[in-house]
Amino acid sequence: MLTREDFQQAIEDSIARYPAVGALYRARDPRILQHLDAMATMLAMYSQQLEVAQAEPFEKVRDATVLADASMRGLVPKSQPARVSVRLHNASASAFSASPGRPMVDASGRPFRVETPIDAAPGDTVTFEAVQLHEKASTHTVQESRAFYAVELDMADDDSWLCGLHVTDVQGAYAHRERYTNTLADERVYHVEADEQQRVYVRFGQAGVVGVQPDEGLELTLTTYYSLGRIDGFSPGSPMAFATMQDPAEAQVEMTLQEVLSNGENPPSMRTLRELAKYPSIYNHNAVFLGEFDFLVRRHFPSLQFLSVWNEGVEERHRGMSVDNMNALFVACLSADGGEPVLSQAPGETVEPIELAEEELTATHRAIRDKIHAADDSYRIRFYSAVRAPLPVTIVATVATSYDEGVVKEQIRQVMLEEFGEQADQSRRGNTTPLYQQVYQVLRQRVPALSVGRADLRVDIGGETSDSRPELWRYVSPESLEVGVSAGNVNVPFWGSGF
Repeated sequence: MLTREDFQQAIEDSIARYPAVGALYRARDPRILQHLDAMATMLAMYSQQLEVAQAEPFEKVRDATVLADASMRGLVPKSQPARVSVRLHNASASAFSASPGRPMVDASGRPFRVETPIDAAPGDTVTFEAVQLHEKASTHTVQESRAFYAVELDMADDDSWLCGLHVTDVQGAYAHRERYTNTLADERVYHVEADEQQRVYVRFGQAGVVGVQPDEGLELTLTTYYSLGRIDGFSPGSPMAFATMQDPAEAQVEMTLQEVLSNGENPPSMRTLRELAKYPSIYNHNAVFLGEFDFLVRRHFPSLQFLSVWNEGVEERHRGMSVDNMNALFVACLSADGGEPVLSQAPGETVEPIELAEEELTATHRAIRDKIHAADDSYRIRFYSAVRAPLPVTIVATVATSYDEGVVKEQIRQVMLEEFGEQADQSRRGNTTPLYQQVYQVLRQRVPALSVGRADLRVDIGGETSDSRPELWRYVSPESLEVGVSAGNVNVPFWGSGF
């Protein structure tokens, strides 16, 4: 890149050919220098622009280039709404119920929507989930029947961002299909994309090729959902209320925010977007790499209490060969509301799972099957009941006499249940037994009394650890955990101990 000084040097080298002007230039006459300096400055700025333009396809330093690249790669500015757990006490003399979708507000006036059904008898106290979003419905009349018809979505006029979309017409709802993957002709699907100005569009298909091509005059109903993105100002215990009262008895229904399940996420910033566009495997949610269907389901159903997905090879290793296993995937799961059948297996027993018939499948089962088929519709999905198999764990510890035995015992129990209990991330996967080194490491890190001096620790994980059936739900329960702590003469070395 040529700088301003480079152009000024070139001007000075050419002055010798103009004696009359050269005398004025050497005398630093401002009438001459101002024009020459202005030209050198403008040429330096233009040279800088050319330098940036040459490297821009590779460096992407300009925001406009980053947005254009994100548009080409299918990245959409989408937020993740916050999710909370709400405690409801029905103080009225009549039963109260509410369906998912009913609008709510919190103490700060932020809009929420009920996510799980509410049923509370008189005097009952129940909990349910709510998500921070609000919706806006609009209609669009198709102006022309053309291939890959696009409809621009209305953007929020406040501080919220787009987080969801629902498209319907007179024949019913359309399904979202990312980049038309595994989409046949005449399938009622749509694709969402954004342009270099962050305007979001709904795009349909082409008749006879992929998806459906809407006819001229067809009226589409677009329901867009908006959220405030990441919220860090929640106050557990703060009051919440329904946006509208449908019954006078609802005045005696008390609701408070119990727990923040997720704070939500803002759309990617420009800095994040610049890096995110480099790695398609991160944001291409439709691709399934190396048969990772377990990861696919977990990404779309993060609230599952338990999930295990396995293939034909794993199934036949435990239950023998069968032609029914060919080209099949097997799933055992339990949703957040616990509506799926779950068996229990005591230590020393072997309980076989039950394969669920079509009429026994819940809405969660069907949603998981639809999501797997959207990624790869060549598989047959077979559902099994999960089998609870609590792990008997015995922990014996010796700590210094300066520590309270009861406090250390409670700390060990709390750490074990948090790291390996029923709600732990590791335990929510099929047949995941904690390793000894994991247990020793986490206890020494989180229980200070076990890392001082010559404190001792012994862990015994019982149960049939050789039973590796994928439907087993392995976790440490309060009943299966035994902890014994004793205080002894554990020397703690320190400077001056010899005096």
